[in-house]
Amino acid sequence: MSGLDYGTGMAYSYYYGYLRIILPSTGTEAKGIYEKLENFEDIHNISISIKKLFILIPFSTYIPPDLKSLSYEWMENIQELEPEVRDRAGINKRSYHNNIYKIYVGGYKSRNESEYVAVEGATPLLTFFEVQKHFHPESAIYKKYCKEIIRAFYLKLKELIYNDPDCRDVCELIYYNDYNSDGTKVNIAEVILERISTLKN
Repeated sequence: MSGLDYGTGMAYSYYYGYLRIILPSTGTEAKGIYEKLENFEDIHNISISIKKLFILIPFSTYIPPDLKSLSYEWMENIQELEPEVRDRAGINKRSYHNNIYKIYVGGYKSRNESEYVAVEGATPLLTFFEVQKHFHPESAIYKKYCKEIIRAFYLKLKELIYNDPDCRDVCELIYYNDYNSDGTKVNIAEVILERISTLKN
């Protein structure tokens, strides 16, 4: 049954059904994520220090509609990048969107220079989270092996991205425990900033 587990299946679907569409530069009018980030910098006169799409993979699998709610007011969604539009699976002009967040380093009232980042949660995880909340025949087994499924998703997705030269330098996976030892939610802005700092160094 190697490769037939739920986590590996989610990774393949996410990679080919989304990341492989929106990340690469195509050499045509269709822009990759790097070009879109450069355009955003030029239009808004800002600097994006790490021109990658950051993908969040939290252990709990829960990802809210707006990441601001996980940041203790350290970040806010400021604008969408220009959409990627494709004809796919019988749907004409299907649109794919990515968002830019502003991170107030040290908090909203801090005078530190802000960071801008393209970041989002891995959407298959939210679907997986919702499946576990309902009483499907498989829900109990998914809850029991949730950690193993998420780890399999992360490892396969990491492998797929790393082995694709068109994607490996424009995508960053953040696989993390989204709860502190005292049961409180981690500040996702700090998690992202720590990764940015690592990449800069």
